[in-house]
Amino acid sequence: MLSDIFRRLAHFEPVENYRYVGFGSVWFSDFILFHRALGVRDMLSIEKSVASKDRFEANKPFHIEMDFRPSSEALPDLDYSRRQFIWLDYDETITPSMLQDVTTVASRARSGTVLVVSVQCKVAPDVVEADRDREQDPQALNEVERFRQRIGADRVAADIDRVDLGGWPFGDLSRSIFREEINRALETRRLAHPETAVSYRRICDFEYEDGAKMTTFAVVFYSEDEETSVDSCMFDGLEFLRPDNDPVRIPTPKLTIKEFRHLESQLPLPNGAALDIGYIPEGEAKGFSSMYRYLPNFAVIES
Repeated sequence: MLSDIFRRLAHFEPVENYRYVGFGSVWFSDFILFHRALGVRDMLSIEKSVASKDRFEANKPFHIEMDFRPSSEALPDLDYSRRQFIWLDYDETITPSMLQDVTTVASRARSGTVLVVSVQCKVAPDVVEADRDREQDPQALNEVERFRQRIGADRVAADIDRVDLGGWPFGDLSRSIFREEINRALETRRLAHPETAVSYRRICDFEYEDGAKMTTFAVVFYSEDEETSVDSCMFDGLEFLRPDNDPVRIPTPKLTIKEFRHLESQLPLPNGAALDIGYIPEGEAKGFSSMYRYLPNFAVIES
């Protein structure tokens, strides 16, 4: 899906001229995808684990540049005179340091840059801590108060409840906090350096389960004189988007290899044709057929 998004940035400049910035993974799967699908050659991987440096260096393909520092140190040093695809793919739930990372990018990003942020949203740690502490002290701070203290009271809506700190509601809350942080950073930038001012446009939101509930959002920054370029990208024409602007829920249908091949052989369906699902559960078949182009290999399992 991100490849489809990035490909549309050609209205700013050829996508192969962009720089891709992502987080470390010894498999480098996102780097391999964007190099092969988009022709991106200039790529930077930020990896905070210095202890694994030799392993990362041994496994990296395509002359990927490595930066073995925390994102809080690496992101301020990026070359923001260039257009970039920046994917901050975090493993944890939202934290103040993540918000600072987003502020760093939004304060400097060139028009045409895309920022993608992924965070876990299974449950806020404040819920676990509050439940544990209240077993010893019934007067201990509740989970909402703890979340406000940790993230910042001025960043958290006054009407949130415990239900907002877990699962998809927590994903909604996390995305809204990140977007408000972007708004603040852009307003500060506009006041301090009006000649570099940019706005941002929401592209899409994703929800999926990869061992834990995760949410991702993507935005593009653009200057006033390049607003026509972002219009020309026609992000609203992406086939996987929901017409109601709700998050795209990426299913993980459990299919055998044989079932996978059976469904895949019929797709894409001709107009008016019905999917022959055989003995496959209808929900699994529909989930696969709606998103088959984007499903990772782990969605297909042997039973």
